[in-house]
Amino acid sequence: MRFRLALAFVSVALAACNSTPPQHAAATTAQPSPVRMLPNCSGQITAIYAIHVNGVNGGVSGDSIFCVSASSTTDFNTRLLEWPVQGRQLLAADARSVVQLDGGNVVGSSLIRVFDPASEGSRALGTLSEFGISDPGPVAAVMSPDGTELALGGAHKLLVVELGSTAVRTLASDPSRWLTPIRWTSAGIITRKVGFEGMGDFGLLNIDPTTGTVSVVNQGPNNQIVMSQDGRFLVTTTNVDLGDGPTVRYPWQNAIDLTGPDGHMTRLAMQKDHWFTPLDVTNDGKVLFSSDMQTGPVAPDMGLYLAVAGQAKLQLPSTFSGQWVLARFANASNALVAHLVGGTGSAHTGLGFQVVQMCPATEAGCQVQWSGDSVYDGAWPTLITSMVMLPAAA
Repeated sequence: MRFRLALAFVSVALAACNSTPPQHAAATTAQPSPVRMLPNCSGQITAIYAIHVNGVNGGVSGDSIFCVSASSTTDFNTRLLEWPVQGRQLLAADARSVVQLDGGNVVGSSLIRVFDPASEGSRALGTLSEFGISDPGPVAAVMSPDGTELALGGAHKLLVVELGSTAVRTLASDPSRWLTPIRWTSAGIITRKVGFEGMGDFGLLNIDPTTGTVSVVNQGPNNQIVMSQDGRFLVTTTNVDLGDGPTVRYPWQNAIDLTGPDGHMTRLAMQKDHWFTPLDVTNDGKVLFSSDMQTGPVAPDMGLYLAVAGQAKLQLPSTFSGQWVLARFANASNALVAHLVGGTGSAHTGLGFQVVQMCPATEAGCQVQWSGDSVYDGAWPTLITSMVMLPAAA
């Protein structure tokens, strides 16, 4: 069952092997609840997310940013932040500010702006060129814990921008790699060294936000990495020789691992002909991940998984490849989950977004429950392009 979210002022509705397989979930029988529209984004917001819609049949294509409040499956509310639809990339956010990059492509003229969800006002920080970023490579940003500064990575360097004054200083640079910040923690700014494109990286750095001192976290590659909000846990994938071979471009990611604060690695799953993707990890090591197949038929044990204390359990099964595109923990028991509607490629008709109440493997008799869908109509690739969980909800 799905509830289709209508936006009256929008012309389209935005628009097996030597390890034990993870456990299957109990049947899901709960009835979903409807999605409601928030009157504004000044209350308790769980996350800020961006959606790219590829419109069809005269529908509008573009990118829009939403806020969502999701305390439970029966309290799931969303609101569009800005109109009209345009090229807009979500860079960072907290409870007071949303930092976005306006422009269809990452070019020097793309404008960084700060939007205030409470007042609905916005102000320009400057173009990428004005910040010395003219190379059309990846651009990423994270906000400081107090929300006063922005760590901005682009054009082979990491900058810190003071949001109040737009003063800028260069923290670190690398002529051969892009520096992509992924977390600003109490210990420093955790940053990936990445190439122009590709799945893995060339290691993680911890950069002191005051002095720019760089220390090495690991040498990489960290394939498909997700990291906890406090930077203590990370989840990565790797290829193990199980006889399923490489894909066209990258080694088959048939194993997924959780690394804790002490450096100990726990293998969450390893299975032939399965492609694992980490989606989120909490500060106490709970993990959301997907098990998928890029080619061939979908197996019954593929889908969205929750792993607690190293034990993984299927929450929502897959009906086609690539169905589960994003999931983030909203709290200890619930997750925000985005999934394709219709299928992949030419079968794709939109994107669904919902709250899922999950069941750890240790909870006997627990049933997975979910809210109604907020549905965004569009052809492939209509996707959530980014999501920032706000600290209060982490």
